[in-house]
Amino acid sequence: MNINHIIRHTARTAATLSAALIFGACSNSFIFDYEGDCDPNYRVRLRYDWNMKFADAFPAEVDHVTLNVIDSEGRIIHTHTESGEALKTEGYEIVLDDIIKPGKYNLQAWCGAGAAPGNTSFAVHPAERIEDLRCTLLPDAGDRADIAGAEGTDVRRPLDNLYHGLTAELDFPETEGTYTYTVPLVKNTNSVKVVLQHLSGTAIDGNDFDFTITSRNARMAHDNSIIDAEPVVYHAWDIRNGAASINPDDPNTGGVFSAAVAEFTVGRLMEDEDVRLEARRKSDGKLVFSINMIDMALLVKSANLRSMDDQEYLDRLDDYNFIFFLDSNLRWTQVQINILSWTVVYNNTEL
Repeated sequence: MNINHIIRHTARTAATLSAALIFGACSNSFIFDYEGDCDPNYRVRLRYDWNMKFADAFPAEVDHVTLNVIDSEGRIIHTHTESGEALKTEGYEIVLDDIIKPGKYNLQAWCGAGAAPGNTSFAVHPAERIEDLRCTLLPDAGDRADIAGAEGTDVRRPLDNLYHGLTAELDFPETEGTYTYTVPLVKNTNSVKVVLQHLSGTAIDGNDFDFTITSRNARMAHDNSIIDAEPVVYHAWDIRNGAASINPDDPNTGGVFSAAVAEFTVGRLMEDEDVRLEARRKSDGKLVFSINMIDMALLVKSANLRSMDDQEYLDRLDDYNFIFFLDSNLRWTQVQINILSWTVVYNNTEL
């Protein structure tokens, strides 16, 4: 046997012995410096691709995480909170090594600036059990509705983004290895823009109107279902005036028309609720328009999305645009709905 053969034989023997010792350490609980490598490693990732682009926007949009680990008996055994730039790093994960024991767990999350401690948009209530987890919209301090016919809590400010996540019961095994679990997120906050445009070209001032959206979505349970409560009245937090050109090349129908834009941020929209979008004249309180915003939004659901149920469609959307055309008596004659690249024009047949 030459010296090279002896060296190769010795190296193979040493490698085999080392592998056996490591396996023995993992199997029989022998204590070695590297024994930690034999423990299971648990990792949690959060993903926000429940949007119309079907792409993960978590690193770009989510800046706070509150993750609850819930055991098989419904007890919250660990809560992880984190904010800032760390969430934007590639491959961001929450490490649960040495924090939880092997077993079956649910993972529940409230995310976004709206869930961060001290924010003024939502309150995430501490709890000891899953059924007691709540997230509540915070009203404007000391404010009540002052619009004719409206009741409940008022919100007159933009809301920070809020996201929710919940998994089915997951198995965290005790065998060696790295186990990665993904929590999918749903965005609960929505931007709504309403445009008033006068068909006659007469100048229109958005500050002459009260714009409101009334819903009952102020309280959310651990599973993101809406807990029925008194109505919440969202008021436009920004109103601006401008002009829009229509058919500039047509001397008969073209021209520059005055317009006003009102912008809202509202909570989660539910398919079975009458979310009422209204405008009233401040001068006499007269109703200019009142529509079921959910019905209008679903009108724009395109043919290639028919296999998607209505609630998923509403949850994936987060931006809604409505244009109301007014006649000389400030009554609306048409509404144009713009969502994604789809447009629907609805005529007011009651006029």
